[in-house]
Amino acid sequence: MKIVSLILFLSFTPSLRADPLGKAEIEGLLKELETVQEGAHQQMDKRYKSALDDFQSAMQSEDTALALYLKCVEKTDFTDLQKKAQEFRDWKRNNDDRMKNPAFRQALRHQLSWLALTLRAAARPEESGKLSPEVLAAMSSLFANAHQLAGQGRLLTSSVTDSVFFKAYEIGELPLKNWPTSPLQVGEIYDVCVMPGLRKPDKIKDLAAAWDERVKYETARVEFLSKPAPSSTPASKEPRTTEMIEFIEQTLPDLKWKKEVDLYQAGDQRAAALRMLNYIKAHLGHSKAVEWIDQFKTLVNPEKNPSPPVK
Repeated sequence: MKIVSLILFLSFTPSLRADPLGKAEIEGLLKELETVQEGAHQQMDKRYKSALDDFQSAMQSEDTALALYLKCVEKTDFTDLQKKAQEFRDWKRNNDDRMKNPAFRQALRHQLSWLALTLRAAARPEESGKLSPEVLAAMSSLFANAHQLAGQGRLLTSSVTDSVFFKAYEIGELPLKNWPTSPLQVGEIYDVCVMPGLRKPDKIKDLAAAWDERVKYETARVEFLSKPAPSSTPASKEPRTTEMIEFIEQTLPDLKWKKEVDLYQAGDQRAAALRMLNYIKAHLGHSKAVEWIDQFKTLVNPEKNPSPPVK
């Protein structure tokens, strides 16, 4: 009732002149807003609880993950479309090899794990940063088992909101912005979940370490997605793919440059500036060398080299 009374008071007070809120009024509004926000959280928690419980339970083993997958496929692709039960049984028989594939079953577990994290983030978007340790653990677990996930790149790069699990539970639109929707979105994971809290002068070492980890996982991602089908050729002698060569020659140098820019902007100006200058000298043949030079000038002397207008 307090918030209603306050709103009525504000609504009917003549606005013939500037009438700023008083300190007590601001505190009252913010206090009531906290109550409203907590109520919204509780409603969101209830909305996702059933699905979240099922996803967390199913991701515990390959068998439970597959069982939930089949249940969801039956609902979305057959029952909801009013198809006959025999059609679903035919589909299962035709896809028997895939259902028995250990790599596919493991991939389902990773997808469920990321979907569960996504729902938890959606329940409390303003606190999603607190999930950073679990996000990193889920991503590193995937890469640690990448050799057992051959051929599952498409499933693991797809958004979990496009998964059959998400559709079957009819979760609807999530109140999330810029959230990485798959465990292989390495850049987004670090940009959104890991690095924002590290861009401070007293966190320079942690930010540098995070960038080194990001580079490692970005490299592992390209290796995983571009790796050819298993063969008798020893892994150490397999030729590099076109994707991997392009990554090493173009993307990797640019990532390392962005690391130094980030460190400079976070406060490590003296050391980062020297490293950036030496980096440009060592990579003059890179396609972005001219762009790096312009960016360097803007960073160290912004008054004479203002940033170009946003188009």
